[in-house]
Amino acid sequence: MKIEGYISKKNIRRMLNNYQAMAKGDYSFDEDWMPKNSGPKSIDGVTGNRLNKIMLDQAIEHLEPDLKACTLARWVYRIPIKDILANRGISKDQYYFLCDIAVDKIYYRINGEAAVEAGKAKGAESLLKAILHV
Repeated sequence: MKIEGYISKKNIRRMLNNYQAMAKGDYSFDEDWMPKNSGPKSIDGVTGNRLNKIMLDQAIEHLEPDLKACTLARWVYRIPIKDILANRGISKDQYYFLCDIAVDKIYYRINGEAAVEAGKAKGAESLLKAILHV
């Protein structure tokens, strides 16, 4: 199922993992997976990938301080994990848990109502599979 204007959590993680390449405009990684936003055409200098980065930056800005710190350290600045753990005074499990929560919050911030609709559709699909024993 495809919902217009929806970006999956998997693709949000991919965008975060390739954040530095997106920031540089270096798209040497495989772009087929990357969602493209409709909107201004590249003639006005703003590509779909640039819009994705802008949306991602805005979503990161709205995170709570701990989540924002972990997100920036892990994906934006690529700080080694041992340094992050020492600086934040948290365990590795806590760090990855915070990163997972950050991805969830970014997902909901970027998708808005589309995320709610996707959740409903996924729930309905799971229910149907359970009923039909598929």
